Amino acid sequence: MSMNRTVVGRSCAMLAIGWGTLAWAQTDTVRDDDAPGWLRQIVQDQGSPQAREYARQRKVRKELEREIRKLRFEHFRTKNTALRQEGMLKLREYTDPAVFPLLIEIFERDDAQVRLAILDHIMDTATDEGDTTLAWVGVFDKDEAMRKAAIDRLRTRIAKVGQAPYNVRLVVYQGLRSKQNATMASAANLANMINLAEAIPWLIASQVTGSPQGGGGGAGQDQSGYLAYIAIGRQVAFVSDLTPVVGEGAVAFDPQLSVVNEGVLLRISGATVYSYHTEVHGSLVDLSTRLSGESTRDLGWNVPAWQRWYAQTFAPAWEAKQREAKAAETKAAAEPQ
Repeated sequence: MSMNRTVVGRSCAMLAIGWGTLAWAQTDTVRDDDAPGWLRQIVQDQGSPQAREYARQRKVRKELEREIRKLRFEHFRTKNTALRQEGMLKLREYTDPAVFPLLIEIFERDDAQVRLAILDHIMDTATDEGDTTLAWVGVFDKDEAMRKAAIDRLRTRIAKVGQAPYNVRLVVYQGLRSKQNATMASAANLANMINLAEAIPWLIASQVTGSPQGGGGGAGQDQSGYLAYIAIGRQVAFVSDLTPVVGEGAVAFDPQLSVVNEGVLLRISGATVYSYHTEVHGSLVDLSTRLSGESTRDLGWNVPAWQRWYAQTFAPAWEAKQREAKAAETKAAAEPQ
């Protein structure tokens, strides 16, 4: 799998993460063979069960939005402890995963106590959609304290179920592709905290990113597209014309000086700005070292070296380890109790 092109084809519909439900706006399929296999597998058309479930959730959210906003106005815009406790009890009645994004959105500006209670409620529902919602908050929320709280609760859930839900990987993937430093750092931290081995190639590709700037100025192109000029040389003055000036009993000359340039002119038609994401790199080193059992710190920022290490060392060893674990699990299940 290419480390730099884990993207879907241009004609593929944009992925909509309905806080745990996946839907696709078109029937196009993934055109890029370098997209992750699990991502290609979830592409569905509008008639798929996922798309129908997403449509149902949108309808539920639309129907309940006014009701939840009214509940917030009546119970959470006051310091009355009894009213707030009553409001929290009523909020816990909303267990349909379709409501989770509404709870996060509507109470986004409330105090930390209310928001943490909502995260607790979502965790207590013990659903994959709830886990995905926690992952989304842990990556994309603007409040660092809320991101940390969401990740802590997600780790508690994963400790109980044994592995991260399928859709949590999508949240990490989207976060690393966001090109926003804080979001990328949060996604990398989440992948590290939940031991998401599948995220290692995404982290490798995301630790160093480049952005081309400018362009043009080449042969047959618009010469106005240059970013800068650098001239290295010298100027030599010479007399290019001489005009005689004659007066009574005197003669003189009026010289005209010109300058010739000698040297090199460097025209810059394009440039690339590289960003080194230290938080992503730190999470990558920590995660890869822990899962492989050997320090990867010496790989530094050398992306090609990281790619070779993943393809030739880590991936084969990890796949073998997974096969052994699955075989041991199958054998244990077959043995009489």
